[in-house]
Amino acid sequence: MKKLFFFTIILISSCKKESLFFTDYTGNLPKLDITINENYLWSPDSGLYVIGINGAEKCGPIANYNQKWEYPAEIEYLENDHILFSDYVGLRIKGGCSRMKSMKSFGLYWRGKYGNNILNYPVFKNSNLNSFKRLFVRNSGNDFGETHIKDISIISIVKDYGDFEFQEYQQCVVYLNDQYWGIYNLREMITPHHFENHFGFPKDNIDLLEGSELYPHADDGTVDDYTNTVLGFIQNYDLSDDLNYDHISNLIDVNSYIDYIIVNTYICNKDWPNNNVKWWKDRTNNNSKWRWVLYDTDQSFQLNNVEHLWIGDLIGNYLLWPESKYSTPGAFYLFNNLIKNSDFLDSFLIRYMYFIENVFEPRRVELLIRNNQNRIESEYGDFYTRWSIVNKSEWNKNIKELIDFNNKRHEFMKTVIENLINENN
Repeated sequence: MKKLFFFTIILISSCKKESLFFTDYTGNLPKLDITINENYLWSPDSGLYVIGINGAEKCGPIANYNQKWEYPAEIEYLENDHILFSDYVGLRIKGGCSRMKSMKSFGLYWRGKYGNNILNYPVFKNSNLNSFKRLFVRNSGNDFGETHIKDISIISIVKDYGDFEFQEYQQCVVYLNDQYWGIYNLREMITPHHFENHFGFPKDNIDLLEGSELYPHADDGTVDDYTNTVLGFIQNYDLSDDLNYDHISNLIDVNSYIDYIIVNTYICNKDWPNNNVKWWKDRTNNNSKWRWVLYDTDQSFQLNNVEHLWIGDLIGNYLLWPESKYSTPGAFYLFNNLIKNSDFLDSFLIRYMYFIENVFEPRRVELLIRNNQNRIESEYGDFYTRWSIVNKSEWNKNIKELIDFNNKRHEFMKTVIENLINENN
């Protein structure tokens, strides 16, 4: 492909590693080559990757990398030196506080002004999707420098069982302007395009909400349908009454909500529910119900939280974190009302036990974690050298802690749920 014209490389020692090696990739993972004008990365005025002088406030310092700037780039996606696809795209820095990491995440945007407005290629081997408008090139978020597989491992554990939306993944190696940039996780991006691709709903009809269950705001669309039909009903009617519960079950996908709560509480997701809460529906489709999205689970599976109940007593009282410094007001508003209904409680507890016995079964979980580890193990030495993260011994230890967490969490939550089932029979 014709290469974009580049300015002379600007080396900024505090932000960019020197190019010492890794210009030729010989590993087993897919390779994503990103080519972009160096000035778009490193210029103090407009560079995406630096603190710079025209920054925005988010996490840490006011920095250029907190801006929503988007610049043209060229990409090539290869496997065994064979180009699978190539294109011109828009590139942004993505992520929350993980933008402060030395190795940052990227968003890739297909738009007509760059060339093609869609990518037609089956990026994710275990998915039936073969077209995309957005892709997320993720640095593993808050798991960067720890295991680099935590979020994708949790997804691999639950995705075939959980009745919620999630982001598929593909581990890969990124080269940025011909320099080795490290191991990334190529992901779907949660936008209205995601639901259009998966369900065929027009993207302009999607209401995608985030924030507190009681005080949501719209990431796309509006909050009107949810506020008027769901919150309006719950605030006026007691869900312990089966007729009222039946009505709310026609508005929200109860099974999706149950699975979503189960997974986040079992894994002890510390970056939830004060953050990373999304739910959606097609506002024009009478058969569409509110459904939930599981994403960004990289602050979970931590050994110090093994015996953190996380979900209160499950008998209509507030959960462990409501109205605290760790959660936004009304974070568990739906749950604390739904749990008043005996049918919901029974379904929740039975489903929780199913997840414990099947989805989070220790041998199964260890196998899936090790599979993700094995895919990148041969790359880890170069990755460590590039970014001076934990050495391979510490990396192996960190991954072993994921397995240890699940082993202990499995036994702890099995006892908790069994006791609750017995109490409610």
